[in-house]
Amino acid sequence: MRNIFKGSASKIAKATGTLLFCSLVLASVGAVDWQIGVVDAGIGGQYSSLRIDAYGNGHVAYVDGNDAYLRYAFWDHTLNKWFTTVIDRSVGFCSLALDSDQRPHISYLDYGNGTLKYAHWTGTAWEKQTLLIRAKQISFYTSIALGPNNHPSLTYYEYLDSEGEQEIHLRNVSWNGSQWELRTIDPTQGSGKFNSIAADSAGRMHVAYGNVKYEDASLRYASWNGRSWDVEILEGAGRPGTAMWSTTLFIDKADQPHIAYTDARNRLVKYATKANGKWSIEAVDSLNKEGYPDRNGIALDAAGNPYISYYDAGAGLLKLAHRVGRQWFTEVVDRNYAGYTSSLQIYQGTIWITYADESQKSLKFARRSVDAAAPAVPRLPTTE
Repeated sequence: MRNIFKGSASKIAKATGTLLFCSLVLASVGAVDWQIGVVDAGIGGQYSSLRIDAYGNGHVAYVDGNDAYLRYAFWDHTLNKWFTTVIDRSVGFCSLALDSDQRPHISYLDYGNGTLKYAHWTGTAWEKQTLLIRAKQISFYTSIALGPNNHPSLTYYEYLDSEGEQEIHLRNVSWNGSQWELRTIDPTQGSGKFNSIAADSAGRMHVAYGNVKYEDASLRYASWNGRSWDVEILEGAGRPGTAMWSTTLFIDKADQPHIAYTDARNRLVKYATKANGKWSIEAVDSLNKEGYPDRNGIALDAAGNPYISYYDAGAGLLKLAHRVGRQWFTEVVDRNYAGYTSSLQIYQGTIWITYADESQKSLKFARRSVDAAAPAVPRLPTTE
């Protein structure tokens, strides 16, 4: 199978008129066999969204913290190099997915106008559009997944409706092949400030999200049944103030959901999954301080063991936790206030993480083998 992205970085650069080349910079962190590199230096690199394609190339969407540019980075595995380019300006949060041709699709916010935007690579150029949604302001996280025929489905947090009234709830807009279809996933105020969408093997969408309003603060999960959204409250029901942040969803090959999130009140990183129709929740690690508005990463290895990347804002550490059996192990990946808004992928036995280095104002990546020996610290799981 040929690599359809061979030489694509230069095509992307020509289409946007700019290209930066980033050489590989490696360093080890402590005794762990982590390779640390800089993807894009001096620009911030917040809200990175990483995907490794079927050929081993990397794709990352992220935001330039200095100028609020939407940027895209491409890792050419044959050249062992990163290429970066600017896609759009005045941008907030972003999310990236790959289609069946391994081409990137990105959802993102236009903070200047409070609108939701969508961009994808056609094979020769970036095509961008502003979605015509009747809302005065869309804010915070957006997420994207691709369904049948590579049709995009986006989630977003509607802050103000078309009349300027505060809505603050979770909505979904999906392309059906001829037009965009708009639906409300959860009308409860505060739902969806942190949201993550993923498609199952049948192409149906699932969303993990947090409600942040004090009265209804909770971890929630919604699944599309073909006609409507089914909403579940996984944690926090009847406990006002139980805010759940930094949610990220992964759907495995058996269509089972896996969610990484942060219990902000108790400063705990948690993991939720569903098996045999029943949800289970575990405490993974404690934090000195939760990041805001941070996002965790989640992936599974070939054996089905979950891995979670997360940032301890109080200690300034990027950490990785993984579970073997019923035991969680944690390790430090990077230090010195590097690790904000991490994104995690595992590809052919290699762990990849992209994240913002706040002290150096850079987008960085870290990688190591799943099998690499690491001085991990065991944690006893807590099941709720």
